[in-house]
Amino acid sequence: MKIFFKPLITRLLIVSALLCATVPALSQKADTVLPKPGYETAVLLSEYISHASVSGTEKYAGEFLAGVCRERGLHLRIFTDTVDSYNFAASLYPLDSGKPNIIFLNHIDVVTPGEESGWKYPAFSGTIVEDTVWGRGAIDMKQAVIMQLMALSTMVDRAAAEDLPMNVTLLCVSGEETYGLNGSKIISERYLPELNPAVLIGEGGIGSREVLTGDPQRPVFAISLSEKRALWLRLHLAYESSGHGSVPPPDYASKLMISSLNSLTEIRPQIRFDDLSKLMFRNLGKLEGGLTGFLISHPVLFKPLVAGGLRKNPLMASTVTNTVTITHLATTECGINQIPQEITAFLDCRLLPGTSTTHFLSYLWQKLDNSHIELSVIEETQGSDSTVPDRYYSLLAESIEDVYPDAGVVPVLFPATSDNNYFRNAGVPVYGVIPVLISQQLLETIHNYNERIPVEALHYGTEVYRLFLEKSMPDTDQP
Repeated sequence: MKIFFKPLITRLLIVSALLCATVPALSQKADTVLPKPGYETAVLLSEYISHASVSGTEKYAGEFLAGVCRERGLHLRIFTDTVDSYNFAASLYPLDSGKPNIIFLNHIDVVTPGEESGWKYPAFSGTIVEDTVWGRGAIDMKQAVIMQLMALSTMVDRAAAEDLPMNVTLLCVSGEETYGLNGSKIISERYLPELNPAVLIGEGGIGSREVLTGDPQRPVFAISLSEKRALWLRLHLAYESSGHGSVPPPDYASKLMISSLNSLTEIRPQIRFDDLSKLMFRNLGKLEGGLTGFLISHPVLFKPLVAGGLRKNPLMASTVTNTVTITHLATTECGINQIPQEITAFLDCRLLPGTSTTHFLSYLWQKLDNSHIELSVIEETQGSDSTVPDRYYSLLAESIEDVYPDAGVVPVLFPATSDNNYFRNAGVPVYGVIPVLISQQLLETIHNYNERIPVEALHYGTEVYRLFLEKSMPDTDQP
């Protein structure tokens, strides 16, 4: 029997997301009257996008965002204040109140826009046209903090009138796109006691339709409980040979490297089901129902059948395998008729929780099978244990289901890498989710040209965050 994963949760596991919606045409200028819902959020997002913040230059945009938070009555705490490391908290109550804290983590930095000619509207214009806000960071992830800010703003007056038992904080950090070294690493190591987190909501899972084969219109949302970690490797090979391309020697640098890399491309990764992936498939199977759902719910028992479906879906397969991607090849500069004496390759490896770097490197070394190659680690991010679902997971799920009727919610392993593990390793419960629906077309604009988000999506995402805060705040009449 063949299992079809359609794309299952293919589009649920990418960093953040949007709802593809339709509203009347909007002006490109923020001071134009815009239709509801989501118009105020769209205007603010447009302004934030116009403050460029490519990694290493976050301060300008960070100061703008901090100023908006201050204007809306939030209490600021600037942790670090440099061009490439601007990190701050904007809270309902001052952090020195000592209240347990619900923290929304977001990153100020964005990736480079590439060639301006590739954009329909300038990358840092924040253009609003028809139903959409355009620009770098519209999805990853300036929209999230603006939605969170709008939700938190609804609680400012209540916090002034009542002594609420919990604080709520927007934690805005630098450098997420560059391993978090100038942002979350600093915060998690130096300032966590001051933040006093009860839970942290970061980027991770999203929502999508066309997930369930039996009911493709039913929206399904993913909340990530853990994520893979990144291991970036450099392979260098130097080999002396004759230099003229017209008379190729038996062995030369490029040939040897390509032969070894070809061995990596032929690896059939071992599928591994851990407790989190079993939980993920069990929940997905319940939503799917029927025979297909029963098989998906028992991935270990029916591993040959399930594995066949997984291997046809690269993103699904990446949630249960270690992956190796060859991202760059470079040789010493020479003419087309010259044989280079050195060549370098770069690998982007993503490892499942519990995978040892030492063991993985030993495995790769065996596959490369070439003593001429020098293998070195460029960078590796932290792994962590999975967050165990608690009341905050339940409240997130309830809030999503309230805003999106008939939606299903699934706990997942996030196959990419974010800042979340810095905080998981510090013992903080962390959930990765941006609660909006996304189309495949919009998903493909992440880190690409023409990144954009529908205005109405901002409304729905804000409403989920607002409901989550409302549900999370204990009754002040109770101890």
